[in-house]
Amino acid sequence: MLSTWTKIEPTRNCYRFYAISLADDLFNAYVVSCAWGRIGAKKFRRKVVVFNSLEEAMTKIKYEESLRLKHQYQPA
Repeated sequence: MLSTWTKIEPTRNCYRFYAISLADDLFNAYVVSCAWGRIGAKKFRRKVVVFNSLEEAMTKIKYEESLRLKHQYQPA
């Protein structure tokens, strides 16, 4: 699963993206990975969190998506 968000405000020179992905690993855990930065930049930041259940992982994803809406990001 991949959720991508963008925030584009040319008047403020703001061109940002935020991507949230969900994957499972070999140890029956769920990995939520968030990446963010400036659109078109070579470098970006990332954080990875591991959960034992799908419900916990989905709760984290919903929380991150609600933060993106609060900060005026748009789904891409």
